[in-house]
Amino acid sequence: MSDTVVETERLVLRRWREGDLDQWIAHLNTPEVRAHLGGVVSPEKVAEKFARVERGWADDGFSFLAVDRCEDGEFLGTCGIARIKTECAPPELKGAVQIGWQLRSDWWGQGFATEAAEAVLAMAFDEFDLLAVYAQTSERNTASWRVMQRLGMTRRVDLDYDDPDYSPEENPTMVYGMTRSEWQARQAGAGQ
Repeated sequence: MSDTVVETERLVLRRWREGDLDQWIAHLNTPEVRAHLGGVVSPEKVAEKFARVERGWADDGFSFLAVDRCEDGEFLGTCGIARIKTECAPPELKGAVQIGWQLRSDWWGQGFATEAAEAVLAMAFDEFDLLAVYAQTSERNTASWRVMQRLGMTRRVDLDYDDPDYSPEENPTMVYGMTRSEWQARQAGAGQ
């Protein structure tokens, strides 16, 4: 059975397979990729996160996916959706669904994050019938919030919060959001 969940013009988004943990550690647990995510962590912490991602599939029926290039199967990173479990998040966010992505730094600036995230949003709204999807980042992570803007997500200043798991420079956590009706209107406009 294929582990592919969705394909785009240039990308394959798939379930995780054996050997992917090593790829994650080698390419996503780097100072560049983790600059706004609390820094490089131990391989054990990466393995714990990897296990949480896998549990998301069992618990919620969705989680984060591996992102590969179509043309050669090169591992680029991860993109997906998951429940927000941050204790200090505002009540509206707790248990809600967020989208996120991490790509290898040597593939930044080529539109892969936006392409993968658009495919994941389509799944979230069209297949999983979610009412809203949120995204979180810091003001310093310009590349991340620019992707959120390109996706058509709306800045939700009313939901910003301080997260003690991150340094003062990475706070407050900035929140963006999109509803299913906003997604549908955007798709209808793109088809004209």
